[in-house]
Amino acid sequence: MSVEVRNVTKQFGSFTALDHVSLKVESGELVALLGPSGSGKTTLLRIIAGLEFPDLADATVLYYGEDVTRIPASQRKAGFAFQHYALFRHLSVFENIAFGLRVRPRATRPSEEEIRERVNRLLKLIQLDAMAKRFPSQLSGGQRQRVALARALAVEPKVLLLDEPFGALDAKVRKELRRWLRQLHDEIHITTLFVTHDQEEALEVADRVAILRSGKIEQIGTPEEIYDRPVSPFVYDFLGNVNLFSGRMKDGEVVIGDTSFAVTDTERVAETQTVAFVRPHDIHIARTQNGAHSFPAQIVRCHAAGSVATVDLERLDDRVHFTAQLSKEEYQQLQPKTGEQVFVQLRNVRLFTDDYSI
Repeated sequence: MSVEVRNVTKQFGSFTALDHVSLKVESGELVALLGPSGSGKTTLLRIIAGLEFPDLADATVLYYGEDVTRIPASQRKAGFAFQHYALFRHLSVFENIAFGLRVRPRATRPSEEEIRERVNRLLKLIQLDAMAKRFPSQLSGGQRQRVALARALAVEPKVLLLDEPFGALDAKVRKELRRWLRQLHDEIHITTLFVTHDQEEALEVADRVAILRSGKIEQIGTPEEIYDRPVSPFVYDFLGNVNLFSGRMKDGEVVIGDTSFAVTDTERVAETQTVAFVRPHDIHIARTQNGAHSFPAQIVRCHAAGSVATVDLERLDDRVHFTAQLSKEEYQQLQPKTGEQVFVQLRNVRLFTDDYSI
């Protein structure tokens, strides 16, 4: 039991939004579609919803084994929630949630008692049962988004589709709501796809993450898999801050300037120019040189506000800037000063066979 797309292509004029995309979402799974603007994630969601249709005749969209490729959205039994809540201003919270049930044809419309029971159950689920009689203008942004999600769930959809559901909210409310969404999903286990451009949001909420680039799925896997084992420079760079160091391969190590470092993969074994990828938290700073595997750098700026401290540095050999992140404890022990010289060690250095431009 799953939601699946096979060989989906979609063009808008000369622009290819999706290029032979296939994706399978298991029953009860929550999958994030993550990527930069224009990568095709919203187009893919709209095709799964039935709001757009694929171009190729052999493209297929399946809901639990049923071919719904050419069936319109109104007949697919999908629930929608979008960045802009689209709540009816003249209806109460209760009536907004009940709307999808009340507009059904008489033959399939639940009884008034069933509607009230279902809406009241959803109000408790979204923790807004005390606000059933309020209007959208009397709610916060986070509360409105919860109402929009409850309205999508009221029609008992086969799949829940969310397009940037928290994009219009401030950072603090976003964090609160994504935790709530994960808890809600764990309770109801509805098959869910949600579109986001927020890497942290996708990694925190989803069971699996599909990363799209230029109309294709670059990688799909659990949050741990894609973060720890990215398959391409694009995925590595997109999933968080990264420093790029030009170097060359020699004897299975990467040489940056005059200093060699071990690498976490050995795809490149020939002596060739390469680019090394290092996360800021994998950079160690010391005032004294500890062994041969470190190079000198100068501190450009320090900023310690927040849960981690960030130190901007400049290599002494080629004047390239890079960034290190230290824990509060490391920062307080080191007490770095702007302008002083330090020595830098690189850990968990990654290389890729793909060419990558800085």
